[in-house]
Parts: sequence; C-alpha cells; structure tokens
Amino acid sequence: MSHFTEPKVIYQEANPYGTFTAYLEDDGRTVYLYLQGEQNPEFGIKSVWVCNRIAAPERRNQEDLASGFAPILNQLEVSDSKPHPPLDEKELYFIWTEEGDGVALFYKETLYAFLPPWSGIKGFHGYSLYAKVDAITAYPLGNSEFGIIPDRVQRSRDFWEARSQKGAWKEIQEKRLHFLESKFGEHDKYWSADGGKYPQLGIVRFKAEKYPGILIYSTIGMSAQNMPSVELFHKDYEDFARLELVLAVKIGSEGLERSESWVPHLIGELIRFPWNMAKWFGHGHTISMSRKDPEALYLNFTSILFRDLESFPSFTPDLTGLIGENGKKIRFLAMLPVSEEEKEYAQKDGIQSFNQTWDEKGYPWYHDSERHTLV
Repeated sequence: MSHFTEPKVIYQEANPYGTFTAYLEDDGRTVYLYLQGEQNPEFGIKSVWVCNRIAAPERRNQEDLASGFAPILNQLEVSDSKPHPPLDEKELYFIWTEEGDGVALFYKETLYAFLPPWSGIKGFHGYSLYAKVDAITAYPLGNSEFGIIPDRVQRSRDFWEARSQKGAWKEIQEKRLHFLESKFGEHDKYWSADGGKYPQLGIVRFKAEKYPGILIYSTIGMSAQNMPSVELFHKDYEDFARLELVLAVKIGSEGLERSESWVPHLIGELIRFPWNMAKWFGHGHTISMSRKDPEALYLNFTSILFRDLESFPSFTPDLTGLIGENGKKIRFLAMLPVSEEEKEYAQKDGIQSFNQTWDEKGYPWYHDSERHTLV
C-alpha cells in the first residue's frame, strides 16, 4: 500500500547570491532536500534524502521507483526505522556554504542533512543524520556536532555572520584598494559592479606612472568569498578559491577613453559569473567575450584567457602578498583577450605551451589591440 501524497514544499530559500534555491519537500513517504540553479540549466537538480515519513520497509517498492517517486530508505539503511513526525516549518533553517552551491539543513538546532557542492558526482547525493549506511540517496552524516561535515558547516556559519557585520564590506573594499594603490598609486576611477545584489563588487582603474601608456583595471571584492567548484579540482582548494581579475589595456591611438566603451562592461559581465554558474576562474581557463574590442586592428578577439600574473617572466606588477579575511592567499589573474585560433591552440596544446610561446614572442601582460596573432 502506497502512502504517497501530493509532494508539498515545506521550506524554501534562495542563497545570499540569489543564484541557487534549496527547498524541502514532503510527499507523505519521505522528506528530501533539493537544490537547483536559477541561472545555470546545466546544474540540474541535486537532492538528498532527509528522513522517512512512514515506517522503513524491509525493501524498496520497485513500482514506486518505476513511477518516479522519491526513493524511500529501507530498514537496513536507516538508524531509526520509525516514521519521522511532520517537520515544523518554524523550526527549519538553512546554512549555505560560502560558495553558495551547497546547503545544510537544521531542524530544532540539529544538523539534519548536508547537500554539499560535490553532490551529483558519481551517483553521490549528500549526507543525512538518519542514514546508517551508504544508501541510494544519502550517506551517513555521523555525529551532527563534531567531525568534518559539522566543522565545514560551522565555517560557513562563521563566514556569513562575519559578512553580516556592520562595516564588513567597507573593510573588504579598503583593504584591497589600499593594496592596489600601494602598487599603482591612487586610483582615478571606481565603478560599483554588483547591481545592488550580494556580493558587493567593484571595478577600479589606475593610470600608474610605472606603466605609462597603460590603463589598469582590477576587480574589487571577488576575493572576499570562495569561488564555487574549486574543491572539485584542487585538494587544497582554499589556496585557489579567492582571486581578483586584472585587465590592463594599452592606450590606443584614439585615446584612453576608448577603453571605457568596453573594458568595464566586459569585466562587469564576468565579475559575478562564478557564483551565478557555480564555476570557477583559474590559470589557463578561457571564456567567451561578450564585448568586442573596438580598436582591434589585426585580430578578432573572441575569448578571454586567464593567466596567473605570477607566471609572466618579467615587467609584470608584483601583486603577491595580499591575504584574504580567511587567512588564505589572494591570486590575481590577468585577462588576456585572444582570437578563436589562439584559444583553440591553448586548449589543444595546453596552457604551458601557449604561455611559453607568448613569452618567447615577447608579448606583455597587458592587452594590445594592435598585436598580431600568436599562431
């Protein structure tokens, strides 16, 4: 006999970035925590079993699975086979991961489930307090107060509490501006780039005496929170998760204001990308350009290639030494506009080969609209 009823969303919330939504659904048999992306359809929907609302059966009903019902966990898979009473919405709340692509569920101040950023990989779903063994849609959470998962959730809680403090953004902003001005001198322009949404972000421009004929644009605030998905590629992910972007442009024959028609707009369209799409920027990555360089002479620049500023051989600003609020190194990535052929070369032969050729030809760390092709 099926206890299935019309699924009911009993709690729902968007992350602070407004880019992912988590919701808790009760169908009368089970309760599941779901996560979906608002701007990235490739993300799909992630899920994790929270608890059974009916007594755990000896085995799953294959007819339920064939009908597309959320899987119920059986007696061997749960720590308590009795049905869980209805969850009171007033006692529910979420703690989002700093990156915004994972969420922890609390009920009556107890950690019930954690849907992590690595949910959906190799059939993994997440962690639940009531899962006893590695089951079809949940792994054991273990101790809800101590351990790797509770510690991770606590760090997320601490992060959001710190960011909610009065004056937090001003401190973040001033720290980065002070650091950049110690390298380039006083900035001459500043744009707010967050559109009134979280996180607060800005773009700053410098005309540094040390680099005559060059306009230097840098993001401000990207490094105040980890980028999503870095930990899927780096074990020591916090050493790669915080960065600022730099796009330096050689002033062309039409004057310095020509760059204003496209450079700040291009940076502004990329500045929220990691949190919108749950993807990260790193050394050697490429992304399509949404803006065209109006001064391009020989090449049609179609993509941005990101390169760690520290990887250039010489004559490059030393932007090492900036430490984030979490005590981790902040990296600066140069944005290099490239043609379609150059992008394909970098993807085919690898970033190391591309950078070696770039350096051998004496190409600089800044963008030159009038440069010739690398390939």
